[in-house]
Amino acid sequence: MWRFVHLSDPHLASQRDGEWNNRFLCSMMPDVMACLRKDLAVLQPDFILLTGDVCSKQTHPAMLEARDRMDSLGVPYYPMGGNHDFVLEDSRDWFIDVFADRLPEPSTFYSFSHKNLHVCALDPWWKWSDGTLSPISEASVAADLDATLDKAGWAIPPNQFDWLETDLSLHDALPTIIAVHVPIMPIPERLRRPGIKDSGALDNAAVLLDMVHDYPQVKAVFSGHMHMHYIEHTAGLTHVVTGAMPEYPSEYREVKVYEDRLEVQTCGLSDPQFAAKSLIPGKEWTRGEENDRNVVIPL
Repeated sequence: MWRFVHLSDPHLASQRDGEWNNRFLCSMMPDVMACLRKDLAVLQPDFILLTGDVCSKQTHPAMLEARDRMDSLGVPYYPMGGNHDFVLEDSRDWFIDVFADRLPEPSTFYSFSHKNLHVCALDPWWKWSDGTLSPISEASVAADLDATLDKAGWAIPPNQFDWLETDLSLHDALPTIIAVHVPIMPIPERLRRPGIKDSGALDNAAVLLDMVHDYPQVKAVFSGHMHMHYIEHTAGLTHVVTGAMPEYPSEYREVKVYEDRLEVQTCGLSDPQFAAKSLIPGKEWTRGEENDRNVVIPL
């Protein structure tokens, strides 16, 4: 057995505090990261799978600061971009430059194999109001990014489908997971509440699901973006969506990898004060139900 950690949406390099579904407290992230470093030193994962919104400010210096915060954890990690990371024309160049030592290749979408597991990381593009795909956000959407995502959309561009199909064909002997910031599966009805902030799922998720159906070695999809935990099952895949570190319940996933299965367990920080600071009483539902917190995925 070996293990990795699924961490999402740390929104580093920002002091912005606000509210999403609970209090959203970027200002506490330096202390969160210090606590997480101590916790991971005990857990000793092989790597961290970091599914996007690494940096909360759209500048090159902020991305450098976010990288330094991640490096402080003392664990190798594989970063992916999210909607907050990839807003501007230069964003992806900054990302590739800043995380050059962490990326398997100089690209925002890539794959790697570790022991008995293969991982494919994707990079969704913005879907504009006229239906076109773009690597950058519309100005009106970017202006409201911290307050609402109601007018935002994302989809996997065609070249990444071509790349993914080739990659899966070349690695058909290894159990595979797909990692992407924006989930394939939307928030399930069982977790919806009046006034819920919904960050949005992939617009062309059906195309991705249809393609992956031809590659039975793909067992799961790991995502973030929604700032809440949920686990769903569809089309032979397990979808693991993990919440944001600056927002209740401020948790990550430990994934134990065996020859025949993945065991996903939700882990809180050893210091519970961070989750308590973020929680708005009555909104505990962002932690998910019991079946959203642990799952066994056969390989």
